[in-house]
Amino acid sequence: MKRAFALLAMLTVLIGAGPAAAFEIRPFDQATVAKLVATGKPVVVHVYAPWCLQCRAQEAILNRLSATGQYDDIAFFRVDYDHQKDVVAQFNVPRSTLIAYRGDKEVTRQSWGTSQAWVTNILDAVH
Repeated sequence: MKRAFALLAMLTVLIGAGPAAAFEIRPFDQATVAKLVATGKPVVVHVYAPWCLQCRAQEAILNRLSATGQYDDIAFFRVDYDHQKDVVAQFNVPRSTLIAYRGDKEVTRQSWGTSQAWVTNILDAVH
C-alpha cells in the first residue's frame, strides 16, 4: 500500500510539472527589439496590461503555444501598458495588441483577439 501511494504521489508531481516553456516573453527593450528586427529575426511584441482580460487570454494562449516548440524561432517581447506609456504612444495601439515583425518590416498588428486561431494567425505571419 505504501508503494502504491508513493508511486501515485510521484506520478502526480511529474504530471503536474508539465513541459517547460520553450520560448520566453521578455520585457520590451527598444534597442534589443530594433537590433533583432534589423537582423531579420521574427519578432512579436505584445502590448499587455495585467488587469486586461483580453491580454490575459492572449498570454495564456502564448504560454500554451510556447510548450509546443513550434514558434521557438520567434523573439517575444511584452510592452507594459501601464508603465511604458511612451512605447504604447510610439506604437499608437491599445492594450491587448500583438505586433509582428519579419526582417525590417512590420508584417501585421491586431488588437483584442482572444482565440488560439487569432494568435496563431499572427505568429504564422512571421514564422
